[in-house]
Amino acid sequence: MKPCMALVASPLHDPRLLGRLEETMKPVVEKYLGDVEVRRIVREEDVASSLRCGHTVAVIATGGTEHLALKLGYAAEKGMVVVAHPYANSLPALLEAYPLLRLLGATPVFVDELEPEAVERALRPALLALRGVARVRGARLGIVGEPSPWLVYSRVEPQRLRERLGIELIEITIDELEETYRSVGVDEALVEKLAAGASSVERPRTELEKAVRLYAALKEMVRRYRLDAVTVECFAIIPRLDTTACLPFALLNSEGIVAGCEGDVPSTVTMMLLSWSTGQPAFMANPARFYHDGLLLAHCTAPLAYGRYRLLSHFETGKGVGVSVELPPSTRVTIARLDPKLEKLRIGEGTVIESGLRSPLHCRTQVRIRTSWDPRKLLYESIGNHYVVVPGGYVELVEHLGRLLGLKVERL
Repeated sequence: MKPCMALVASPLHDPRLLGRLEETMKPVVEKYLGDVEVRRIVREEDVASSLRCGHTVAVIATGGTEHLALKLGYAAEKGMVVVAHPYANSLPALLEAYPLLRLLGATPVFVDELEPEAVERALRPALLALRGVARVRGARLGIVGEPSPWLVYSRVEPQRLRERLGIELIEITIDELEETYRSVGVDEALVEKLAAGASSVERPRTELEKAVRLYAALKEMVRRYRLDAVTVECFAIIPRLDTTACLPFALLNSEGIVAGCEGDVPSTVTMMLLSWSTGQPAFMANPARFYHDGLLLAHCTAPLAYGRYRLLSHFETGKGVGVSVELPPSTRVTIARLDPKLEKLRIGEGTVIESGLRSPLHCRTQVRIRTSWDPRKLLYESIGNHYVVVPGGYVELVEHLGRLLGLKVERL
């Protein structure tokens, strides 16, 4: 179903205002959501025409429309962005309606001027969030094996995941993954490409071949079960396949297939939210060390799309192919985590100080980040271990995500 842009107006409206709103806002909405249908909501019966919208951007064109906006909110099944502007009592109408619209999964935007640049600046974060939420609702997340045994807190009941976020958890056995791994071939051209693209290769070719074979097996799982994302009990597959999932995850995330480590469902869902809304590949990492001005994040995988990378061994086992990926210094990053109860979305920003470090006591991708907030809050008010990282500053976008999904957003 196409998304809709609904112009909500009083019967007393000036038609020239609606024309101007459509002219300035429709191009921006279509830039981020694709082709949209424009609906004019003047009477309650007009809302029926919006019942089959994929998701909705409701522009409060005039005052006296609170009841219409509320009825439209009930009709919008996949979330709604509600937009106010400075004229015709638009903002007062939104202020009155939003306490109730908030309960229906709507997020508000105020456009301070009806000029293209101002409209895009205001709408972009909310539209990206709406795009991500629309993809999350109805998504299929595959879990191969179980959550790793040390994830004593980071566990989600499948029913709660379905009820709270609309995500279906698809359980797949490690036996099936192993059988698939044994049946697929090795893409020698991909092995060559990965080796040629690395700044250094510190593993034998046979290890790269096994990692590429596991990548092919995971892609087959994605195809077979029509998955939108996958997480794997990584350490359980190492003794069976004699390789690790680090490089396969780096490849999958680089090409837009979200892949999370260790069977960690809350963190993988966080990756889905950030990756699908921002359009940037995300990765999961351990907060490994605190500094007075930031923290060190480390894991043995990160998207190769970020830039320079080295192919090393997996940190804990010395097996397989671990990946050390570098993020350029001064890169702004967003850090987030969804709690296992699916109630709170924690979000913060930071700046990369250095990465590509070679500490033998940490996982292979090591990124030191400067923050303006106290990193020890992650300890004192812990909601679990893994945090998700994505390049760019997206705090405002994530706040819209939280409102659309009924989550409490905690800004670090």
